[in-house]
Amino acid sequence: MKQSDRKHLEDQLATMLGRACEAAREELDGFQWVTHVLDYNDVQHSIQVVWVFDTNANLAAALRAGHDAYLSHLTAEALDAAGLSIGDVRQHVGFDSEEECARAHGGDWQIRLTEEPGRLH
Repeated sequence: MKQSDRKHLEDQLATMLGRACEAAREELDGFQWVTHVLDYNDVQHSIQVVWVFDTNANLAAALRAGHDAYLSHLTAEALDAAGLSIGDVRQHVGFDSEEECARAHGGDWQIRLTEEPGRLH
């Protein structure tokens, strides 16, 4: 992928996921922010969107209440608006908490998101 295409994609993802983030903040207790990780050589298969809550308890409560479906829906809308056609979006959505990152990685999200991308809820 050319550098200009990468920049365009990142701009689109930032805008669309930013809108999804604001919607989720209005609806979900303890929800903090959303981010994404991807490999530019295989965007459609590699992209992971991670929804981050403040505590493990708030994350667990959101999952118990079925809000993972709501966040997956927001993810699908955001990715579609950014021009990414993803099959089963649930395979590209993860959940985490600030509390767990602090416990396991000393609050270093860069390490957490790149070291173990498959371990997210």
